[in-house]
Amino acid sequence: MAKKYLIRSEDSAVAYEVEHDGESTRVRREDEEEWTRVELHRLGDSQLYLLMLEHRPVEIYLERRRGGSRATIGRHAFDFNVERWRPQAAKLAVQQMQTGVRRIVAPMTGSIVEVRCRPGDRVAQGDVLLVIESMKMNNELRSPAAGTVEQVAVSGGQRVNAGDLLVSLQLG
Repeated sequence: MAKKYLIRSEDSAVAYEVEHDGESTRVRREDEEEWTRVELHRLGDSQLYLLMLEHRPVEIYLERRRGGSRATIGRHAFDFNVERWRPQAAKLAVQQMQTGVRRIVAPMTGSIVEVRCRPGDRVAQGDVLLVIESMKMNNELRSPAAGTVEQVAVSGGQRVNAGDLLVSLQLG
């Protein structure tokens, strides 16, 4: 029996089915007919994995992060979150995609050093929205897409925890 998972990235939410038959694992997108045979092998104690897709090798560096994960394949990095598929979760993900509102949350615990946006500001993809200090390092948080700042939930000097809302962005 296949298990369903909802995989969310910055701009999509897709349900996948995973089926184990004792010897191998098959995966398919919920809306596709064909299954793909996969194997995932961890290389030593590292975060480097070898993914076999229909006997084709793909090296993936997987990092677990609070609030999700990041997969790096070659020079491309993909942030995503995986959860067990539930009708409510899928419905919420679709609503968020349709409304075009992106909630930008703190990726780590730290202090807000500088806020570089205000409600109503138009921002481009990659614009610095704010700077957060964690472990004596300043980290710039950039806009994941072009849009209009709807809400800034923090101010300079404020302490935040990983997962706290920082900025709401209306995409487009």
